[in-house]
Amino acid sequence: MDEPKKVAIVEDDAKTREMLRGFFSDYTAENGVSFDVSDYGSGEAFLADERSFDMILMDIELPGRDGMETVRELRKRDRDVIVIFATNMAQFAVKGYEVEAFDFIVKPMTYYNFTIKIRRALERSKTKRVRDIWINVSGAGRRRISAAQLKYVEVMGHRITYHTTEGDFASSGSMLKVKEELSDLPFELCNRCYLVNLKFVEEVRPFQIVVGGETLQVSHLKRNEFMSKLNLYLSTGGGCY
Repeated sequence: MDEPKKVAIVEDDAKTREMLRGFFSDYTAENGVSFDVSDYGSGEAFLADERSFDMILMDIELPGRDGMETVRELRKRDRDVIVIFATNMAQFAVKGYEVEAFDFIVKPMTYYNFTIKIRRALERSKTKRVRDIWINVSGAGRRRISAAQLKYVEVMGHRITYHTTEGDFASSGSMLKVKEELSDLPFELCNRCYLVNLKFVEEVRPFQIVVGGETLQVSHLKRNEFMSKLNLYLSTGGGCY
């Protein structure tokens, strides 16, 4: 079974949240697709959680900040997440396309309609998903970085430098944490200090590589594994972000 799809349910009615969790469990049992489901009772609670999701089921008629306003705010930090609106009034659902909603479900929801929408959303997620990561930039707060623009990550002690097409950004942390964040994307270690985006490798030398115009050292220990992953990446036409 593949890595679980990260799903958020934003719905103020507890019984509906429980029902949707059950729907996802049933879908897993029938189709072998696993989900990591989180649920929220309000738009404010959802926005306070800055984790990334693959898919969001969003009730439009939420108390306080409604679903439309919630997604409009969400789009400032995540342009690509799949959003499916749920509403008991179809005319409201049409407005969801103003915030690039993928689809909508009219309440009361049935498992049959749920499966149709989720199947379509899963097909979309296979073809397009741009991964963004959030980092704490030293002295400048938090910043979102697109993995597709990240050339390589350099770690020296507890200092992390994200080398991107838009410049370099310093943070703190560990290589282990960075590797976990980018684990399902085409990033590989060429030595213990550099985690390289294979997309930006321009030239390979015996124990050096050129990445986005910069020369990096390749260690004896990592060379064979790195070259194997690079060759696989190139032979399959490149990875997805």
